[in-house]
Amino acid sequence: MSRKYLTQIEIENVMKDLDSENYDDSDSDCEDELENSILEDTNEVDLDISANFDENVESLLSWKDVEGSEEKNVLPFLGKVGLKVDSSNYKNEYDFFKLLFTDEILSVLFEETNRYTSDILNIHGETTDRRKHVPAWKPTDNYEILKFLGLVLLMGHIEKDSLHDYWTVNDLIETPVFHKSYAS
Repeated sequence: MSRKYLTQIEIENVMKDLDSENYDDSDSDCEDELENSILEDTNEVDLDISANFDENVESLLSWKDVEGSEEKNVLPFLGKVGLKVDSSNYKNEYDFFKLLFTDEILSVLFEETNRYTSDILNIHGETTDRRKHVPAWKPTDNYEILKFLGLVLLMGHIEKDSLHDYWTVNDLIETPVFHKSYAS
């Protein structure tokens, strides 16, 4: 996207308007000449930079033939493209989800979440300022991790301005499924 610059005439008109409003002394003519010369120099530099930038970007983004040592780094792909499993066994979205998030992976997620939280609570204690408004920690399980992953996937379909907005109970912008999923 190219920047729009004021023409020399537009700059001079703006400067004259400013000068006529604010200054009435005899030094203003000298200041006008100095400002005009500075603005001319700046405009020329900006135009040079803009032209060089466009040329550099164009050269970086243009396709070129691979030469010399670059060609040696290409590894041939010999595998079969596509899914490596028989997809006829998968009847719905959840079946495909379970293909990626196996019980073993979910177990690692909830065990590591519990371990991390336990470590943090041991270091900072249960009653830090940040946790006073949060209920006591209860270890998580596969079901809770599945709920969280489902909500993360849902976030991709519901656009909000910030992460906080997904969990808000403000009647104007709430999406109840988020905060109700974790209500006690």
